[in-house]
Amino acid sequence: MTAVAERSVVPVRSTRARPVRLWVVPTLVGVGTTSVAAAFSWVPSVWYDEAATVVSATRPWAALAREVQHVDVVHATYYAVMHCWFALVGYTPFTLRLPSAFAIGVAAALLVVLGRTLASPRTGLIAGVLFALFPRVTWMGSEGRSFAIDTALAVGATILFVAARDRTRQGARSWPWWVVYTAISILSGAVFLYLALVTVGHGVTAGIPLLRRSGRDRDSRKVLLSWVAATALSACALLPLATASAGQDRQIAWINPISAHTIQEVLMTQWFTKNPGFAVFGCALAVAGVVLMRRNDTGRRLLVVALPWALVPTVGLIAASLVTNPLYSPRYAAFTAPAVALCMGAALTAVPTQYARRAIATATIVAAVLTAPTWVQQRTVAAKDDAAWNEAAAVIAAHRTQEPAGQEDAVVFGPLERHPLTTSRIIAETYPAAFSGLRDPLLVVPASKSAGLWETQRPLPNISNEVGAAKVVWLLTAVKPDVRTIVTQALAHAGYQQRHTWQRTRTWIVQYQR
Repeated sequence: MTAVAERSVVPVRSTRARPVRLWVVPTLVGVGTTSVAAAFSWVPSVWYDEAATVVSATRPWAALAREVQHVDVVHATYYAVMHCWFALVGYTPFTLRLPSAFAIGVAAALLVVLGRTLASPRTGLIAGVLFALFPRVTWMGSEGRSFAIDTALAVGATILFVAARDRTRQGARSWPWWVVYTAISILSGAVFLYLALVTVGHGVTAGIPLLRRSGRDRDSRKVLLSWVAATALSACALLPLATASAGQDRQIAWINPISAHTIQEVLMTQWFTKNPGFAVFGCALAVAGVVLMRRNDTGRRLLVVALPWALVPTVGLIAASLVTNPLYSPRYAAFTAPAVALCMGAALTAVPTQYARRAIATATIVAAVLTAPTWVQQRTVAAKDDAAWNEAAAVIAAHRTQEPAGQEDAVVFGPLERHPLTTSRIIAETYPAAFSGLRDPLLVVPASKSAGLWETQRPLPNISNEVGAAKVVWLLTAVKPDVRTIVTQALAHAGYQQRHTWQRTRTWIVQYQR
């Protein structure tokens, strides 16, 4: 009786344990990736793009709805997510970037699963580890924008597509997978419209078997038709967002036209963020993976998914930029990085067994050594657009602590270098504690009540009439254009003299006293 009981228990334990074991490696890779991305992410100053997230996501729901009717509707879903996040944990530069660290960890974990599904557990593990070390990935994971979430959604959508495709080919019940795939495709496009190009890449993957077999493969036709149905539903759902975004295309007027420099942007910046050493290493390994994995069915199964994912969004954006307004920016195609990591993992998987461990260890060490300087640079104060707004805010905060309690001070905001649509008030929006209690005499409509991203203020020369009884007036302004003379002359009429001046990268901080 005991023997029978023991035999009946063993299969149950092994059945339950297997799914748990399957997620151990992806979880470890995901946690490691999140840790690498989150470490010291609070050190760099917030910069202009991240400030757009802060200003949008911290305003009331009604104000956010009003904003996206005029600007940034393409980011509306992301701003809504961040609004809920800030309502839960509050805003700091660290909490601004933490969702990206979590998302990039999820992307790495899912990439391990995808690599295992397409090729082997070893391929998935290598791809996940190398992906975590990409300079572009360590940047995405510490950026208060949607890029890391975009990437996680791209990997998740690809896993669902592969699962739906395989079940369709096997004659198993696949429609639930196609339904979920459609839902994720819609969500992906809502978070970032460019992710629709990942879905187009899946269509290329679905169509390749038909090209090889001259359309005689019935199962492949079913896959392609299922993809067409899913894509049609996604396109219908996203059409209103695409139409509204097209009406706000002035938001991407800063993108440079396509030129010979675009080649360098693709090969070096899109995946490797201006790290030439890692770019050479990564491109060489990825190309080797493409060449080596074409020799067997497993390799071709991986490449038929990875190559369209990497190439269709990149080539599509470049081609569209040639016939319409410029649309291609390296960071906007960062969600293709996992596909490159898969090709790199495939190259190392193809190494003969007797050399495999040494090759994998060497490649991982080389990747870590090459990415380390970039990771360190990304964690410096002025890493993001040379901003250093945190240091500018710290100057004001430190000197205000030395003032008598209850003293009335005012603050004046001049231009912000390279961003003419806003002012240096953006520093107060992102580091509000340093400016608590300061009166802003030129402010007309704050950003939270405007119909756009930024505030409205009176002209700087008006400060002499608006300053009131302030004992001290602070000025934050760009190094270029330099408006200190204008403000100094205006305040002189009100009896103020310049006392101290500090420069923090591209920002002047000036203290006036009466």
